[in-house]
Amino acid sequence: MKLRIHPSHLVVALLALGSLQAGATTINWGGRVLDNLVDSQGQALDSSFKFELGTFANSFVPTSENTSEWAANWQTFDLANFDPDMGYFTGTADLKADGSSSSAFADLGLNFAEGEAYLWVYNDQEMQSGTEWFLGRNDNWVMPSLAEDCGCSGTLPLQWSTSDLGVFDVPIYGGQGATTGAGSASQPGNYNIQTYTMVPEPSAFMLAILSAGLCFLRRRPQKA
Repeated sequence: MKLRIHPSHLVVALLALGSLQAGATTINWGGRVLDNLVDSQGQALDSSFKFELGTFANSFVPTSENTSEWAANWQTFDLANFDPDMGYFTGTADLKADGSSSSAFADLGLNFAEGEAYLWVYNDQEMQSGTEWFLGRNDNWVMPSLAEDCGCSGTLPLQWSTSDLGVFDVPIYGGQGATTGAGSASQPGNYNIQTYTMVPEPSAFMLAILSAGLCFLRRRPQKA
């Protein structure tokens, strides 16, 4: 028995598919092949590093003073594919009509619309010894507004790249080109992206000094 599809049914199906895609905006993002992507020691980033595009929740503004709160407020829109050998990372995801992301790596149930987008490069989202971060953005990296239900076709894809970053795009952490943000690097340089090591917050730094001092006093030999 042959399955016959009436032309009118096919038209309805195509219209339904079009309505699902209406209002979605594709965001293509990433770097360039053979970019210089290095850590704080000037060594090429390896596969332990992640490249994420995302926003921060509830109008949270990341600074060098609140690094311990970044992970709790970070909202992942997409995770890039990273090829360490080629120094290249790239990602593609749709901002859907309800403000959510089409990426399989995105945080669920979030509305990314109109959020300021950041590139976060890290080997660990938690601040600890050995953590390396880059966090930066270009002023044009803003998620689109929610599309009106106009029944029109989707908009042209957005193209966001590390090539957008200029001398006035000062990273929150790390370096890009000759522009540097907070953090520390033993081998700073003019790289496309350089992650920096975390500088301990003042309270943690003072605690470490006090602990080291107590250990020294305990080990100091007593005079006869």
